[in-house]
Amino acid sequence: MQLNTPNALRERLSRPATYKDGIPILPGALPLVGHVPFNLGDTLTFLREAAHQVGPLFWMRNLGSETQLVCMGEPGFELLKNRVTSSEFIREQAPDFIGDALLSRDGAPHRSLRTAMSGPFTPRGLTSSGASALSAEVIEASLAKLPSGPFSLLAETQRLALDIIFRIMGIDRSELDAFNHHYREFVLGAFPVKITVPFGPYWRSVRGRRWLDERFSRLIVAARGRTDMKGTLAALLAARDEQGQELKEVDLVQNLRLVALAGHETSASVMAWLGIVLAQRPDLWRQLREEAEAAPALPQSPEDLKRHPFAEAMFREVLRLYPPLSATARQATEDLTLHGKHVPKGTMVTVPVGVYGFDPAIFPDPERFDPSRWMGRRLPPSAIETAPFGGGPHFCLGYHLAWMEVVQFATGFARELARRGLRPRIAPGSAPAKLRYLPFGQPPKKTRIELVPA
Repeated sequence: MQLNTPNALRERLSRPATYKDGIPILPGALPLVGHVPFNLGDTLTFLREAAHQVGPLFWMRNLGSETQLVCMGEPGFELLKNRVTSSEFIREQAPDFIGDALLSRDGAPHRSLRTAMSGPFTPRGLTSSGASALSAEVIEASLAKLPSGPFSLLAETQRLALDIIFRIMGIDRSELDAFNHHYREFVLGAFPVKITVPFGPYWRSVRGRRWLDERFSRLIVAARGRTDMKGTLAALLAARDEQGQELKEVDLVQNLRLVALAGHETSASVMAWLGIVLAQRPDLWRQLREEAEAAPALPQSPEDLKRHPFAEAMFREVLRLYPPLSATARQATEDLTLHGKHVPKGTMVTVPVGVYGFDPAIFPDPERFDPSRWMGRRLPPSAIETAPFGGGPHFCLGYHLAWMEVVQFATGFARELARRGLRPRIAPGSAPAKLRYLPFGQPPKKTRIELVPA
C-alpha cells in the first residue's frame, strides 16, 4: 500500500540500510540527533513509512549514537502482555513523573493494586459512584459557555477534561483553577530534559507535583469516613485489594496523579479531534445531531450508552485515526525471537500502538474516516482494535471512563448547538488540523472552529 508520505522523508528512509545484530538500522538519520526530528511531530507517518521501507523490526537512532528497537505487527502487540517483558523500568526512568504507580509495576504488586483500583473504573462502577453523573454535569455546563466566534476547541477540551477528572476525585469547584494550574506545571515533566534550573520546566514540574501530592493527601484525609461523598475517590477509598486491604495513602496519591495525567490528555485530544471532524463533515454532524436530539439526556450508564451507537462509533473512529499515544515500551526479561530475529534479554523494545489502526488487514481503506465500520457489530472491539489504550495487564484503567465521557461530550455538543440553532465549521484562515505528538497526539491549538447558523 502506497503511503501518503512527504517525498523528502521517503527519500531519506529508502536509502540502503545497515544492520545491527541482523536487524536493520533505519537509514536517513541526521548527525547527532538521529531520527528524533522525524519521530516528533508526524510520528505515525514516519513509523509507517519506516516499516514500509525496512520491515516491522528495526533499530532507530536517537540522540548521539544511541539506538532504539521498534517492533510492529502481532509480535509487537504480544509484548504488551508482559509474559516475557516488564514495565518496571518506567520507575527508574521517570521517578518523579510516574514513580511507583500502577503503570510501573508488574506481577503480584501490579495485580494487587489493579484489583483494588479497577472496580470504580468499570462501567457499573462509574455509574454507582456517581462519576458518570458528575461528568455529564461538567460537560453540559462547559458546553453551554462555548463562544460562537472562532476558538481553539483543544483549549476548551483540555480545561473540560481536567475539570471532569478533578470533579470525580471530589475536588471542590472553587479549587479547580488552582489544581489546573499546578497540574499544567507537573506535566512539564513529560519532556525528556531533566535539568534543574530555578523556574525551568523540570523545576516547575517538581514544584507542581509536590503541590498536587500535598493537596491529594489532604483530600484523602478529609474524605475518609464520609458516607455522603460521590465520585471515584470515594469508591477508591472503599476498595480492597486481593488480601482485603484498603489502598495505602501513598498508593492513592501516586495513582490519582497518574489518573489525572492519563485521563485528561487522552480524552481532551479525542474530544477536540471529534469536534474538528464534525466541523469538516456536515453529513456526520447531521447523523450525530439526530441521534443526540432523540435521546432524553446525556448517557450515564451502560444501558444509556446503547442508545448512542453513532456517538460511540465516532469515538472509536477518531481514536483509530488520531490516537493520543503513539507508542509504548517494554523491557525484555528473557531472550526473545521477534520476526525471526534474536533479541537479547534486557533490550528495550518500543511498540507503536498508534499504527495498528492503519492496518488494512483489520481496517479496509484505513486512511478514510468511516464511523460505519463500527456500527451494527455483535462483538465488542478486539484487543488490537483498542490498541491505542495499550494491551495486556497494563491496558488503560480509564478506558471505560474515556468511552463514557467522549460519548457524553459528542452528545452534549450536538444537543447544545442544536438548541442554539448552530453547527460547527472550521474557521476561515485556521491552521490545518494535523496530528502532532509533543509528547501526546493533539491537533494544533491554532486549529480553530466557529459556530454558525445551521
